[in-house]
Amino acid sequence: MNFKRLFFYIGNVIIITAIIFFGKFWIFQNVLGKYLIDPSAPISLVYVRNNGAAFNLFAGQNEFLIIFSVIIIIYFVIYISTYKLYLSDEFLMLMAFFSSGIIGNLYERVVLQYVEDYIKINLFDFPVFNLNDVLITCGALFLAIIVINDRYSEYRDIRDAAEDDLYRDL
Repeated sequence: MNFKRLFFYIGNVIIITAIIFFGKFWIFQNVLGKYLIDPSAPISLVYVRNNGAAFNLFAGQNEFLIIFSVIIIIYFVIYISTYKLYLSDEFLMLMAFFSSGIIGNLYERVVLQYVEDYIKINLFDFPVFNLNDVLITCGALFLAIIVINDRYSEYRDIRDAAEDDLYRDL
């Protein structure tokens, strides 16, 4: 078990989650509802209660979303603590961003029974979201890119090794 990687991951999850939590608290206390937001501005702050997941999928299925979120976090902790090969700090940071977003929304689902969304893009019709959603989306996207790139690199290495063996026999 690699405790150094696990502590790096958990420490970053705690820091990122705290920053997002207190940032949201500050926005709700000092900005939201106190300033007139121009609807013609590219981004505005509004308040929406979301009882589903992204784009209000799984609306009303709070228990399922809570269980699913807990399973993902547990999987990440087990993966990091038992993975034998090297995991880069960048990969661990992306997992921390992804996990922080999940934990932030999980906290609200457990305590409030819904997620508070507050960022609205006015340039086009797009659902209201929060910073946790940004962390989840960006973390998942970049993790997918890294995994696909690693798989392609493995394939390329195997292909190159097979070609070397083929030409060696000639």
